[in-house]
Amino acid sequence: MDKEEARIAAMRARAAARTDRFLNARVRTMGVDKEGLDRQIAEKKAAKEAERQANVDQAAYDQEIFRILESNEEQRRAEKMESMNQLRQDLLAHAQEPKNSCEKGGDPIDAEQCSFGAAQYFAGEDKQAQERKRLQQAQMRQWTTQQMAEKNARSTEEKEDAMRYQQYLNAVNGMRAEIEANEQKRVRDDRLTVRQLNEMRAAEKAELRKAEQELNDFMNNREFEHVKSDPFINEETEMSQSTLASYRVRPDHFKGFNKAQTMYIYKKNEELVGDHKEMKAEEARVEAGWASHTEQVVRLMEQAEQQQKDMANQVEMLQDADIQAQREELKYKTELSRRDKYGAITEGFFDGFGTSCR
Repeated sequence: MDKEEARIAAMRARAAARTDRFLNARVRTMGVDKEGLDRQIAEKKAAKEAERQANVDQAAYDQEIFRILESNEEQRRAEKMESMNQLRQDLLAHAQEPKNSCEKGGDPIDAEQCSFGAAQYFAGEDKQAQERKRLQQAQMRQWTTQQMAEKNARSTEEKEDAMRYQQYLNAVNGMRAEIEANEQKRVRDDRLTVRQLNEMRAAEKAELRKAEQELNDFMNNREFEHVKSDPFINEETEMSQSTLASYRVRPDHFKGFNKAQTMYIYKKNEELVGDHKEMKAEEARVEAGWASHTEQVVRLMEQAEQQQKDMANQVEMLQDADIQAQREELKYKTELSRRDKYGAITEGFFDGFGTSCR
Protein backbone atom coordinates (compact mmCIF):
# COMPACT_ATOMS: atom_id res chain seq x y z
CA MET A 1 0.00 0.00 0.00
CA ASP A 2 2.86 2.38 0.82
CA LYS A 3 4.49 1.62 -2.53
CA GLU A 4 1.20 2.35 -4.34
CA GLU A 5 0.76 5.64 -2.46
CA ALA A 6 4.37 6.59 -3.21
CA ARG A 7 3.86 5.75 -6.89
CA ILE A 8 0.67 7.85 -7.06
CA ALA A 9 2.37 10.76 -5.27
CA ALA A 10 5.32 10.58 -7.68
CA MET A 11 2.97 10.58 -10.69
CA ARG A 12 1.10 13.58 -9.31
CA ALA A 13 4.35 15.43 -8.68
CA ARG A 14 5.54 14.72 -12.24
CA ALA A 15 2.20 15.88 -13.67
CA ALA A 16 2.31 19.08 -11.58
CA ALA A 17 5.91 19.79 -12.65
CA ARG A 18 4.99 19.15 -16.27
CA THR A 19 1.98 21.53 -16.01
CA ASP A 20 4.14 24.22 -14.40
CA ARG A 21 6.71 23.78 -17.15
CA PHE A 22 4.06 24.14 -19.86
CA LEU A 23 2.53 27.22 -18.22
CA ASN A 24 5.89 28.92 -17.75
CA ALA A 25 6.65 30.91 -20.91
CA ARG A 26 10.35 31.19 -19.99
CA VAL A 27 10.79 27.43 -19.88
CA ARG A 28 8.17 26.22 -22.36
CA THR A 29 9.49 25.35 -25.81
CA MET A 30 7.34 25.93 -28.87
CA GLY A 31 7.47 22.67 -30.80
CA VAL A 32 9.12 19.42 -29.73
CA ASP A 33 10.15 19.03 -26.11
CA LYS A 34 12.95 16.56 -26.72
CA GLU A 35 14.18 16.50 -23.13
CA GLY A 36 10.64 16.02 -21.83
CA LEU A 37 10.02 13.15 -24.29
CA ASP A 38 13.34 11.51 -23.40
CA ARG A 39 12.55 11.88 -19.71
CA GLN A 40 9.09 10.37 -20.19
CA ILE A 41 10.56 7.48 -22.18
CA ALA A 42 13.14 6.84 -19.46
CA GLU A 43 10.51 7.03 -16.70
CA LYS A 44 8.13 4.63 -18.47
CA LYS A 45 11.01 2.27 -19.27
CA ALA A 46 12.09 2.29 -15.62
CA ALA A 47 8.48 1.71 -14.51
CA LYS A 48 8.12 -1.23 -16.93
CA GLU A 49 11.44 -2.71 -15.78
CA ALA A 50 10.44 -2.32 -12.12
CA GLU A 51 7.09 -4.01 -12.80
CA ARG A 52 8.79 -6.86 -14.70
CA GLN A 53 11.31 -7.32 -11.90
CA ALA A 54 8.48 -7.32 -9.35
CA ASN A 55 6.69 -10.05 -11.33
CA VAL A 56 9.91 -12.09 -11.53
CA ASP A 57 10.49 -11.66 -7.79
CA GLN A 58 6.89 -12.67 -7.06
CA ALA A 59 7.21 -15.78 -9.23
CA ALA A 60 10.47 -16.75 -7.49
CA TYR A 61 8.82 -16.13 -4.12
CA ASP A 62 5.84 -18.34 -5.10
CA GLN A 63 8.21 -21.09 -6.25
CA GLU A 64 10.14 -20.93 -3.00
CA ILE A 65 6.90 -21.10 -0.94
CA PHE A 66 5.73 -24.09 -2.99
CA ARG A 67 9.10 -25.81 -2.53
CA ILE A 68 9.02 -25.23 1.25
CA LEU A 69 5.44 -26.54 1.53
CA GLU A 70 6.29 -29.59 -0.58
CA SER A 71 9.41 -30.25 1.52
CA ASN A 72 7.39 -29.98 4.76
CA GLU A 73 4.73 -32.34 3.38
CA GLU A 74 7.37 -34.85 2.25
CA GLN A 75 9.09 -34.69 5.63
CA ARG A 76 5.75 -35.22 7.41
CA ARG A 77 4.95 -38.25 5.24
CA ALA A 78 8.43 -39.69 5.86
CA GLU A 79 8.08 -39.22 9.61
CA LYS A 80 4.64 -40.86 9.58
CA MET A 81 5.95 -43.80 7.53
CA GLU A 82 8.89 -44.23 9.87
CA SER A 83 6.54 -44.16 12.87
CA MET A 84 4.29 -46.81 11.29
CA ASN A 85 7.29 -49.04 10.49
CA GLN A 86 8.57 -48.68 14.05
CA LEU A 87 5.14 -49.62 15.44
CA ARG A 88 5.01 -52.66 13.12
CA GLN A 89 8.49 -53.79 14.23
CA ASP A 90 7.46 -53.44 17.88
CA LEU A 91 4.30 -55.48 17.34
CA LEU A 92 6.23 -58.22 15.51
CA ALA A 93 8.83 -58.29 18.32
CA HIS A 94 6.12 -58.64 20.96
CA ALA A 95 4.48 -61.39 18.96
CA GLN A 96 7.73 -63.41 18.92
CA GLU A 97 7.95 -63.51 22.71
CA PRO A 98 7.04 -66.94 24.33
CA LYS A 99 4.36 -65.45 26.56
CA ASN A 100 2.48 -64.17 23.55
CA SER A 101 2.78 -67.43 21.54
CA CYS A 102 -0.21 -69.78 21.29
CA GLU A 103 1.99 -72.94 21.04
CA LYS A 104 1.54 -75.38 23.95
CA GLY A 105 3.38 -78.35 25.09
CA GLY A 106 2.33 -81.86 23.98
CA ASP A 107 0.31 -82.96 21.01
CA PRO A 108 -2.14 -80.58 19.56
CA ILE A 109 -5.78 -81.00 20.52
CA ASP A 110 -8.24 -82.05 17.85
CA ALA A 111 -11.37 -80.22 18.84
CA GLU A 112 -13.50 -82.25 16.44
CA GLN A 113 -12.81 -85.45 18.38
CA CYS A 114 -13.49 -83.91 21.80
CA SER A 115 -16.83 -83.95 23.53
CA PHE A 116 -18.48 -81.15 25.46
CA GLY A 117 -16.66 -82.20 28.62
CA ALA A 118 -13.30 -81.20 27.08
CA ALA A 119 -14.56 -77.62 27.10
CA GLN A 120 -13.21 -77.06 23.59
CA TYR A 121 -16.57 -76.11 22.03
CA PHE A 122 -19.63 -74.55 23.57
CA ALA A 123 -23.20 -74.27 22.46
CA GLY A 124 -23.62 -71.40 20.05
CA GLU A 125 -19.88 -70.95 19.58
CA ASP A 126 -18.69 -69.73 16.17
CA LYS A 127 -16.13 -72.26 15.01
CA GLN A 128 -15.10 -70.08 12.04
CA ALA A 129 -14.28 -67.03 14.17
CA GLN A 130 -10.52 -67.37 13.81
CA GLU A 131 -10.71 -67.91 10.06
CA ARG A 132 -13.16 -65.04 9.63
CA LYS A 133 -10.95 -62.81 11.78
CA ARG A 134 -7.94 -63.78 9.64
CA LEU A 135 -9.87 -63.04 6.48
CA GLN A 136 -11.08 -59.72 7.92
CA GLN A 137 -7.52 -58.80 8.84
CA ALA A 138 -6.36 -59.71 5.36
CA GLN A 139 -9.20 -57.67 3.85
CA MET A 140 -8.35 -54.75 6.16
CA ARG A 141 -4.70 -54.98 5.10
CA GLN A 142 -5.81 -55.03 1.47
CA TRP A 143 -8.09 -52.02 1.99
CA THR A 144 -5.37 -50.15 3.87
CA THR A 145 -2.85 -50.93 1.14
CA GLN A 146 -5.35 -49.85 -1.52
CA GLN A 147 -6.14 -46.60 0.34
CA MET A 148 -2.43 -45.90 0.81
CA ALA A 149 -1.87 -46.54 -2.89
CA GLU A 150 -4.79 -44.27 -3.77
CA LYS A 151 -3.50 -41.61 -1.40
CA ASN A 152 -0.01 -41.89 -2.88
CA ALA A 153 -1.52 -41.71 -6.36
CA ARG A 154 -3.51 -38.63 -5.41
CA SER A 155 -0.46 -37.06 -3.84
CA THR A 156 1.59 -37.86 -6.94
CA GLU A 157 -1.17 -36.48 -9.16
CA GLU A 158 -1.44 -33.35 -7.04
CA LYS A 159 2.31 -32.92 -7.19
CA GLU A 160 2.28 -33.39 -10.94
CA ASP A 161 -0.65 -30.95 -11.24
CA ALA A 162 1.26 -28.43 -9.15
CA MET A 163 4.35 -28.91 -11.29
CA ARG A 164 2.30 -28.58 -14.48
CA TYR A 165 0.62 -25.45 -13.09
CA GLN A 166 4.00 -24.02 -12.12
CA GLN A 167 5.29 -24.79 -15.61
CA TYR A 168 2.17 -23.09 -17.00
CA LEU A 169 2.83 -20.04 -14.80
CA ASN A 170 6.45 -19.96 -15.90
CA ALA A 171 5.36 -20.20 -19.55
CA VAL A 172 2.78 -17.45 -19.01
CA ASN A 173 5.34 -15.26 -17.28
CA GLY A 174 7.81 -15.89 -20.09
CA MET A 175 5.24 -15.09 -22.75
CA ARG A 176 4.16 -12.02 -20.80
CA ALA A 177 7.75 -10.86 -20.48
CA GLU A 178 8.30 -11.47 -24.19
CA ILE A 179 5.09 -9.60 -25.09
CA GLU A 180 6.02 -6.74 -22.79
CA ALA A 181 9.50 -6.60 -24.27
CA ASN A 182 8.04 -6.55 -27.78
CA GLU A 183 5.53 -3.90 -26.74
CA GLN A 184 8.27 -1.80 -25.17
CA LYS A 185 10.34 -2.16 -28.32
CA ARG A 186 7.35 -1.19 -30.50
CA VAL A 187 6.55 1.82 -28.30
CA ARG A 188 10.20 2.81 -28.30
CA ASP A 189 10.35 2.51 -32.09
CA ASP A 190 7.09 4.47 -32.45
CA ARG A 191 8.37 7.21 -30.18
CA LEU A 192 11.63 7.34 -32.09
CA THR A 193 9.68 7.57 -35.36
CA VAL A 194 7.45 10.30 -33.94
CA ARG A 195 10.50 12.12 -32.66
CA GLN A 196 12.18 11.93 -36.07
CA LEU A 197 8.98 13.11 -37.78
CA ASN A 198 8.67 15.97 -35.30
CA GLU A 199 12.27 16.98 -35.88
CA MET A 200 11.75 16.85 -39.66
CA ARG A 201 8.55 18.91 -39.39
CA ALA A 202 10.27 21.37 -37.07
CA ALA A 203 13.13 21.75 -39.54
CA GLU A 204 10.68 22.18 -42.43
CA LYS A 205 8.71 24.79 -40.48
CA ALA A 206 11.93 26.59 -39.57
CA GLU A 207 12.99 26.67 -43.23
CA LEU A 208 9.51 27.82 -44.26
CA ARG A 209 9.50 30.55 -41.61
CA LYS A 210 12.94 31.63 -42.71
CA ALA A 211 11.88 31.79 -46.38
CA GLU A 212 8.71 33.67 -45.47
CA GLN A 213 10.70 36.12 -43.35
CA GLU A 214 13.17 36.72 -46.18
CA LEU A 215 10.32 37.25 -48.66
CA ASN A 216 8.55 39.55 -46.21
CA ASP A 217 11.70 41.60 -45.66
CA PHE A 218 12.26 41.85 -49.41
CA MET A 219 8.68 42.99 -50.07
CA ASN A 220 8.83 45.48 -47.18
CA ASN A 221 12.04 46.97 -48.56
CA ARG A 222 10.51 47.28 -52.02
CA GLU A 223 7.38 48.88 -50.60
CA PHE A 224 9.43 51.28 -48.53
CA GLU A 225 11.50 52.31 -51.57
CA HIS A 226 8.36 52.74 -53.64
CA VAL A 227 6.66 54.86 -50.99
CA LYS A 228 9.78 56.94 -50.51
CA SER A 229 10.21 57.64 -54.24
CA ASP A 230 6.58 57.93 -55.43
CA PRO A 231 5.54 61.63 -55.80
CA PHE A 232 1.87 60.79 -55.59
CA ILE A 233 2.19 59.10 -52.23
CA ASN A 234 4.49 61.87 -50.93
CA GLU A 235 1.69 64.39 -51.78
CA GLU A 236 3.73 66.85 -53.77
CA THR A 237 1.47 69.84 -54.48
CA GLU A 238 3.07 70.60 -57.84
CA MET A 239 1.43 67.49 -59.28
CA SER A 240 -2.07 68.87 -58.66
CA GLN A 241 -1.46 72.12 -60.61
CA SER A 242 -3.21 72.23 -63.98
CA THR A 243 -1.37 73.13 -67.15
CA LEU A 244 -4.29 75.35 -68.24
CA ALA A 245 -3.92 77.91 -65.42
CA SER A 246 -2.00 78.30 -62.18
CA TYR A 247 -5.14 78.68 -60.10
CA ARG A 248 -6.70 75.49 -61.48
CA VAL A 249 -6.00 72.01 -60.17
CA ARG A 250 -6.39 68.50 -61.50
CA PRO A 251 -8.97 66.65 -59.38
CA ASP A 252 -7.27 63.33 -59.95
CA HIS A 253 -3.95 64.73 -58.63
CA PHE A 254 -5.37 66.87 -55.84
CA LYS A 255 -3.17 66.61 -52.73
CA GLY A 256 -4.80 69.15 -50.41
CA PHE A 257 -5.35 72.87 -49.88
CA ASN A 258 -2.73 75.54 -49.72
CA LYS A 259 -1.85 77.36 -46.52
CA ALA A 260 -4.34 80.27 -47.00
CA GLN A 261 -7.17 77.90 -47.75
CA THR A 262 -6.21 75.76 -44.79
CA MET A 263 -6.16 78.82 -42.47
CA TYR A 264 -9.58 79.93 -43.79
CA ILE A 265 -10.97 76.45 -43.05
CA TYR A 266 -9.44 76.58 -39.55
CA LYS A 267 -11.08 79.99 -38.97
CA LYS A 268 -14.50 78.73 -40.08
CA ASN A 269 -14.09 75.69 -37.88
CA GLU A 270 -13.29 77.94 -34.90
CA GLU A 271 -16.38 80.04 -35.60
CA LEU A 272 -18.49 76.88 -35.72
CA VAL A 273 -16.93 75.75 -32.44
CA GLY A 274 -17.76 79.16 -30.87
CA ASP A 275 -21.35 79.02 -32.08
CA HIS A 276 -21.62 75.49 -30.75
CA LYS A 277 -20.30 76.61 -27.35
CA GLU A 278 -22.77 79.52 -27.22
CA MET A 279 -25.59 77.16 -28.10
CA LYS A 280 -24.48 74.79 -25.36
CA ALA A 281 -24.30 77.70 -22.87
CA GLU A 282 -27.81 78.82 -23.85
CA GLU A 283 -29.09 75.29 -23.43
CA ALA A 284 -27.39 75.15 -20.02
CA ARG A 285 -29.07 78.43 -18.97
CA VAL A 286 -32.47 77.15 -20.14
CA GLU A 287 -31.89 73.88 -18.30
CA ALA A 288 -30.89 75.77 -15.15
CA GLY A 289 -34.00 77.96 -15.34
CA TRP A 290 -36.22 74.97 -15.87
CA ALA A 291 -34.55 73.17 -12.99
CA SER A 292 -35.11 76.21 -10.72
CA HIS A 293 -38.75 76.39 -11.79
CA THR A 294 -39.20 72.67 -11.21
CA GLU A 295 -37.58 72.93 -7.78
CA GLN A 296 -39.89 75.83 -6.81
CA VAL A 297 -42.99 73.94 -7.98
CA VAL A 298 -41.89 70.88 -6.03
CA ARG A 299 -41.28 73.00 -2.92
CA LEU A 300 -44.79 74.56 -3.20
CA MET A 301 -46.36 71.13 -3.67
CA GLU A 302 -44.50 69.82 -0.63
CA GLN A 303 -45.69 72.81 1.45
CA ALA A 304 -49.32 72.27 0.32
CA GLU A 305 -49.04 68.57 1.11
CA GLN A 306 -47.57 69.35 4.54
CA GLN A 307 -50.45 71.79 5.24
CA GLN A 308 -52.95 69.10 4.28
CA LYS A 309 -51.21 66.64 6.60
CA ASP A 310 -51.27 69.22 9.46
CA MET A 311 -54.99 69.89 8.93
CA ALA A 312 -55.69 66.16 8.83
CA ASN A 313 -53.70 65.67 12.06
CA GLN A 314 -55.61 68.55 13.73
CA VAL A 315 -58.99 67.12 12.63
CA GLU A 316 -57.88 63.71 13.88
CA MET A 317 -56.92 65.21 17.25
CA LEU A 318 -60.32 66.96 17.52
CA GLN A 319 -62.06 63.71 16.66
CA ASP A 320 -59.99 61.84 19.28
CA ALA A 321 -60.93 64.50 21.92
CA ASP A 322 -64.62 64.28 20.99
CA ILE A 323 -64.52 60.48 21.14
CA GLN A 324 -62.79 60.63 24.53
CA ALA A 325 -65.48 63.04 25.84
CA GLN A 326 -68.22 60.74 24.57
CA ARG A 327 -66.50 57.82 26.30
CA GLU A 328 -66.39 59.77 29.60
CA GLU A 329 -70.06 60.77 29.27
CA LEU A 330 -71.03 57.16 28.50
CA LYS A 331 -69.02 55.98 31.45
CA TYR A 332 -70.75 58.52 33.74
CA LYS A 333 -74.22 57.59 32.46
CA THR A 334 -73.47 53.90 32.88
CA GLU A 335 -72.33 54.42 36.46
CA LEU A 336 -75.41 56.60 37.21
CA SER A 337 -77.73 53.99 35.71
CA ARG A 338 -76.05 51.31 37.78
CA ARG A 339 -76.65 53.28 41.01
CA ASP A 340 -80.34 54.07 40.15
CA LYS A 341 -81.04 50.56 38.98
CA TYR A 342 -83.50 49.73 41.83
CA GLY A 343 -84.72 53.29 42.55
CA ALA A 344 -84.93 55.15 45.97
CA ILE A 345 -87.21 57.50 47.95
CA THR A 346 -85.56 60.83 48.39
CA GLU A 347 -86.41 63.72 50.74
CA GLY A 348 -88.52 65.59 48.22
CA PHE A 349 -90.76 62.60 47.55
CA PHE A 350 -93.29 63.59 50.30
CA ASP A 351 -93.23 67.33 49.63
CA GLY A 352 -95.93 67.03 47.04
CA PHE A 353 -98.42 65.36 49.30
CA GLY A 354 -101.54 67.55 50.08
CA THR A 355 -100.81 70.06 47.44
CA SER A 356 -103.36 68.93 44.92
CA CYS A 357 -105.32 71.58 43.02
CA ARG A 358 -108.68 70.10 43.77
